[in-house]
Amino acid sequence: MTIASSANFLRGTASGYATDLPESRVVALDRLEGFYESLGKMAAIRLIDYCVLGKTAGDIARQNGVAERQMALVLNQHLRDCAIHFKLLGNSRSAG
Repeated sequence: MTIASSANFLRGTASGYATDLPESRVVALDRLEGFYESLGKMAAIRLIDYCVLGKTAGDIARQNGVAERQMALVLNQHLRDCAIHFKLLGNSRSAG
């Protein structure tokens, strides 16, 4: 989800310009399949704002018309759901 001109994208290319999509980016894009459906559009947008664009919980709270403290709790749950979606955290909801 980062821009193609980022340092990580250009690293390792002889000319400084990538000629095709690196394998790791293809794998990452494949893993995003189902992300919006699993988390929901608004949750995905908030996570992209927070994790990719670097917006703070306060920034996102103001965009959504809620208190920063409330947004921090929402983002925490979104991050848990994201980790479960990408199988980085066991699904504690399935136990019991």
